[in-house]
Amino acid sequence: MSQALAPLLSQHPIFQTLALPLLLALLGMAALRLWPGERWALCGAMLGLVGALAWMPGFEWPAQSRTAKLPWVVLAGLCLALLALAREVGGVRLIRSPLVTLVAVAVWVWAGLWLSGGQASPPLLLGAGLLGGAVLWLLARGHAGVVAPAAATIGLAVLAVAALGLAALAATGGSLLLAQLAGMLATTAMAGAGWSWLRPSARMAAAGGHWLWPLGLTWLSIAWTWVLAAPAPSAGYTRALQVALLALAFGVPVLMSSVSAAALAPRWKRLVLPGLVLPAAALLAAVAVALAWWAGVASMGGTPMPDTATDPNDPYLTP
Repeated sequence: MSQALAPLLSQHPIFQTLALPLLLALLGMAALRLWPGERWALCGAMLGLVGALAWMPGFEWPAQSRTAKLPWVVLAGLCLALLALAREVGGVRLIRSPLVTLVAVAVWVWAGLWLSGGQASPPLLLGAGLLGGAVLWLLARGHAGVVAPAAATIGLAVLAVAALGLAALAATGGSLLLAQLAGMLATTAMAGAGWSWLRPSARMAAAGGHWLWPLGLTWLSIAWTWVLAAPAPSAGYTRALQVALLALAFGVPVLMSSVSAAALAPRWKRLVLPGLVLPAAALLAAVAVALAWWAGVASMGGTPMPDTATDPNDPYLTP
């Protein structure tokens, strides 16, 4: 009985979306904390995400469908994060930060072109490139200012909020597979946020936001895949606008750091302002999801019916 139940549980969406990414992220962070050290620990969450994606949908080569390409994009992002963390060895800066940023943008441009497969229109490609560069910059820039003491926790928490919003958009848009992948991303980000919150040494060791780029690239790739799966060009532009609105959540830490910090006392900067970041990001995500739901209801004459226009090569179709 138990032998027959184990394979069934391992294929269950709840196990794949919640249990597996959480377990692998915690194991990865614990392993990297032991070696090479606390500075690298939060990259263990990204290792957990790569492991979960290896389980579902898996690493296939050659990758034909967009969902088969997603794990490879995440792996490329992980290599980029390791490159950024290895900029300083023995106190010697090996790679300058602007160069790493340019490499990150180049990785996203490559990922966007690869995922589109030549099917996206030039304006949509341009918008995806600009939005991706902005998100990557905001993830790195969000560590500055008053949120710096809790930058790792806040960055991961905002990523989790944006991933949950993306999961809701994908689910209402008819792609349960992309919703599940976004849920895996949210679980990984929440595991990292919990780790950094409980371990101040890990929170302070995470210098800069470059190690967030693998999760940011994952978010962008899932969102871009959802936009490309639209049933018509007009629907694709509508989805792109919804994703852009959702991406505003990444700018909340930067906005609160640069605009509100000057008017607050140091104690308020340290204690109160970081606590306002997550609710503000959640509000923006809720607005984006609500607008998408309202647009779906209006297009169906009052009946919220999700479309079934997913990638024709994807094995996961809605009933």
